[in-house]
Amino acid sequence: MDADSATEQAWFMADPGKTDTDQLLAGVRVLDFCRDLSGPYTSMMLAELGADVVEVEHPVTGDESRSWPPRLDGIGGYFATINRSKRSLALDLKHPDGVAVALDLARRADVVMESFTPGTADRLGIGLAAVRAVNPTVVYYSLSGYGQDGPWRTRRGYDPILQAMSGHMSVTGEAGRGPVKSMVPVADLSSAVYGTASILGALYRCARTGKGQHIDMSMLDVMVSMLTVVAARHFLTGEVPVRSGTENPQRVPSAAFECADGRYLQVVPNQRQWPAFCQALGRPDWADDPRFATPTARVENSEVLQAQVRAAFLAKPAADWEHDLTEATVACSPINDLAEVFALDQVKHRGLVGSFDVEGVGEVPALTLPFRYSDTPARIRSRPPMLGEHSVEVLEEIGVSADRIRALLSGGVIRQHQGEGVAA
Repeated sequence: MDADSATEQAWFMADPGKTDTDQLLAGVRVLDFCRDLSGPYTSMMLAELGADVVEVEHPVTGDESRSWPPRLDGIGGYFATINRSKRSLALDLKHPDGVAVALDLARRADVVMESFTPGTADRLGIGLAAVRAVNPTVVYYSLSGYGQDGPWRTRRGYDPILQAMSGHMSVTGEAGRGPVKSMVPVADLSSAVYGTASILGALYRCARTGKGQHIDMSMLDVMVSMLTVVAARHFLTGEVPVRSGTENPQRVPSAAFECADGRYLQVVPNQRQWPAFCQALGRPDWADDPRFATPTARVENSEVLQAQVRAAFLAKPAADWEHDLTEATVACSPINDLAEVFALDQVKHRGLVGSFDVEGVGEVPALTLPFRYSDTPARIRSRPPMLGEHSVEVLEEIGVSADRIRALLSGGVIRQHQGEGVAA
């Protein structure tokens, strides 16, 4: 978002058609040094909102997630899920010439992202001070497990560790049993969503004022902030919440109930729906029973009520209950597995599964982003890049000479893709 001339700041020098002008972030340039999951997912969201994202990878090993299973005909599913719609520059950041290239790109970037252990980017020569020296208006995004300051700044933060450290695991699982980790990597993905929001906000401010800033995104901060209503309960009562499975101890009978066919149905009747829920279960008397008539009464008598509700649900299969409760406008859902999720008419209608094309493999299914802008739609723009696929292209766009590029290639400072698979 700097004020330099278009000639000096051109990023798409070779092909202006690479810019999707109908997308939200058209023309925004992102230089991404992040690895693993959270940072790359953030930059993928920016890319599918229209930004040109150049991800910088090690010229030999690439992003570690390229090798993680599952794999299909050379495609690393983990890497592909979070690295679509970007370009790959294979660059050795431990070589002085590699650092010079990185700073030349940073000079032209609107956003620079890194997820090194705090202090590492500075030692490499691509830290905040070095990048600001060449680009004072940059939005510089630092992602780490515990933040850029504090006694734990150098600790490594992995998703399960953050789930445990933040208290999320302490309230996840069945009552009376051990803690359970969410199979969905909520610390990584939530940090990515918060990260995207923070970058969009910083870009908006930069567009208005011409001022960049540093974003210090801590995964622990994100996970603690997400405790929200669970934390509020602790603050107001002094009570330490315990595991309660599918039940909500503050909203009874919000829980999953086993049905006659062995399937479970999650129900969440609110106070307005309570009489209809009682009627649907064949117990209209509960609606006016003083033990159950109000939310507070139901919480106070939860053991008695939950036992009776469990017994009632065993009378019919889940599909019948879902039909009856939906007709009664009571919120409910069977607990679907993933095959059932992707077969849902609503999921299909909303276009939540897209695809990208890989030569020799064909169309590969992929989840789309849930942003639904009326005028600037998010979309999968390209398959995940092969390691170093765009190294020469990116350098040509910033005016690096052919002789210099050949020298960088021969010296191993950069790498150009030579037919490896997507995850190679």
